[in-house]
Amino acid sequence: MRFRLADTLDYVFSQVGDTIAVEPAAARRLTDSIRATKQSPHVFGAYYDLVFAIEGDDLDGARKLAAELFEHSPQAGTSITRIDERAEREEDRYRRLFLADLHVELPDDALMADCRRRFDEAFELLDTGFPEMAAEIRELLREIVVAAGPEDPKALTFDGASCYMLWGAILLNARGQKTVLDTAQALAHESGHNLLFGFSSSGPLVENADDELFSSPLRKDPRPMDGVFHATYVVARMHQTLIRLLASGVLNADQTAAAQADLAAHARNFAIGDAVVREGGRLTEVGRETIEAARDYMASAA
Repeated sequence: MRFRLADTLDYVFSQVGDTIAVEPAAARRLTDSIRATKQSPHVFGAYYDLVFAIEGDDLDGARKLAAELFEHSPQAGTSITRIDERAEREEDRYRRLFLADLHVELPDDALMADCRRRFDEAFELLDTGFPEMAAEIRELLREIVVAAGPEDPKALTFDGASCYMLWGAILLNARGQKTVLDTAQALAHESGHNLLFGFSSSGPLVENADDELFSSPLRKDPRPMDGVFHATYVVARMHQTLIRLLASGVLNADQTAAAQADLAAHARNFAIGDAVVREGGRLTEVGRETIEAARDYMASAA
């Protein structure tokens, strides 16, 4: 993903660098840094906003977005922050790309402290019981952003969100997971979307049009095939996480009972989603390879 971003920025700067006040030497330093080191999700987000500004002839906006690209330092670790702890333009980007018109609340200090504790303990659980998954999550994610859905159980809410244009970031609902095991699964789930975004960096996983809608195993509303594909794949990823944690012996009695119940639900949901993908999905070669790996895993687990 970083190499494709750098290659694309090389092209953009070669075409309009003078117009958006980017000098060639500075452009080379930026794209060399992007290729060499892990970057903030906002390097990806600013790039997309930059392209949209150029296409819309908003040159003042494009110059500001180009300048933003040069402000971000390489980002090594994985941070956990409340959504309003970002710079204003970054908070706006997270709200625009993750939440659209969905109303969210800011977690209070107590809720945020509890959320951070669950994240820490979930990573500890994965480090011990499924270290490969823990390492992959840390490799994929630079920022875990936290907001809170409404407390009203009847209100429209969310569990988590990811966006191709903010690669390396996920949004999680501070009220969406009740236990450490829930949080471990949420991390595996949302990081899985980022993994699939990486798989699709050179082209889509499915060829179905976005206005073709299908039932999804994780949503009540009909979804495009790409959404069904993503949901089906990440269900297998959560299933695998629970299998490995159970096999490792790190779960206590309550966690073991919860994991076994969740495993049954994941198996059902994978079967539902996979049936939709098999019946209606027009998959690319990468898409076929990706879902076949999930199918092979689920068959072996069964």
